[in-house]
Amino acid sequence: MRVVFLGTGTSHGVPMIGCDCAVCRSDDSRDKRTRSSIVVTLGGDTTILVDTPPDLRMQALTLGLRRVDVLLYTHSHSDHIAGLDDVRRFNAVSGEPLPVFADAATLDELRQRFSYAFDRDTPMGSGIPDLRLWTLGGPFCVRHHEVVPVPIMHGRRQILGFRFGRFAYLTDCS
Repeated sequence: MRVVFLGTGTSHGVPMIGCDCAVCRSDDSRDKRTRSSIVVTLGGDTTILVDTPPDLRMQALTLGLRRVDVLLYTHSHSDHIAGLDDVRRFNAVSGEPLPVFADAATLDELRQRFSYAFDRDTPMGSGIPDLRLWTLGGPFCVRHHEVVPVPIMHGRRQILGFRFGRFAYLTDCS
């Protein structure tokens, strides 16, 4: 298993627009962070993307990410879903729909915010992501690898983390 953190910043990113704190003014490269997302490669042949922040395009280009087999969502806040449209390039590269796994509330939000991607009257093609939505109800397999959703609290809202073998990714919790 290989895990790459694409971003570890806050919902605003770091530095934040209009902030003059020491971190935001820092010259330290560790204080230049995009919004949260990871790529997990399992068995060398299965690439899982967790969340699509608004920074996804630049994160993918920086990493050289060319393929995503499965997309998982932790929750539907903008800093975790706003880059969804950029996954259409992974559709173009693979020539296949992208399976998307999330809880029911997150999938409902995706259908609302990105309605054009789920409207049967919208012509298919490279202009919209080709997604297949799956509602999570417990552990599931991606190819032959088990993924375990981990319910966690984000304020008063339950969201999901994910466990891949002995590694767990938990975001937006304390």
